[in-house]
Amino acid sequence: MQTVSPVSSGQLVAAASALPQPPRFESRTMQDRRNFMRRYETYLTAINALQTQWGGAFAMPVGACIESRTKRMVARYEFNTAPHLITEEQWIGYFMKANTPSHVDYASVDKAMKKLQMRTAWSEPESRMMNLQADLEAVLDQFNLTEVAFEHEQRRIVKYLANALAPASFKAAIATKLTLHENKRYKNEVVPFCAWVTTLMREFMTWEQAARAAATAGQSSQ
Repeated sequence: MQTVSPVSSGQLVAAASALPQPPRFESRTMQDRRNFMRRYETYLTAINALQTQWGGAFAMPVGACIESRTKRMVARYEFNTAPHLITEEQWIGYFMKANTPSHVDYASVDKAMKKLQMRTAWSEPESRMMNLQADLEAVLDQFNLTEVAFEHEQRRIVKYLANALAPASFKAAIATKLTLHENKRYKNEVVPFCAWVTTLMREFMTWEQAARAAATAGQSSQ
């Protein structure tokens, strides 16, 4: 988890109401912990952006972002001690523990990924790909497998993305291209695959638009 960059000298920012506000944790599940960590990291990034050689802003410690009743419960059942005896490092460790998958169940992930589908509402290929990537990670996040999958299962992720491409004609074209030897690397590396598909999608959309315009012009001339 990030920490606040030190300020060499000067006063701290005093306009607290204008500062980024820290997240608040009052939840129960491991997913809640992960969501809190993401919000806290976003908060710290904003706070660190305010650190200069002339001044800066205090970041609220993780332990101070926990709702009081929730803090007492966690202190009692997780640490078996009083809240004021738990260090900031221990609180950070409590949240970081949620990043460790309890088990890896790719059969369930495979089933969930069958619903993954590229949305074609946008006219830019980058927008279509970015939204597909976000939908993919949302599914992986449900199983707490995003980091593990990207480290060990890139080929599986490429398969998820390839199966989700749309429209069907473009999906079929990519499937055919993936059988070619010169495109072998794209089957095993997610980032190059996404960049490659985005480039081909732009070409496909240009061709599709030209074909549609030609068809419309042909109908008008009749």
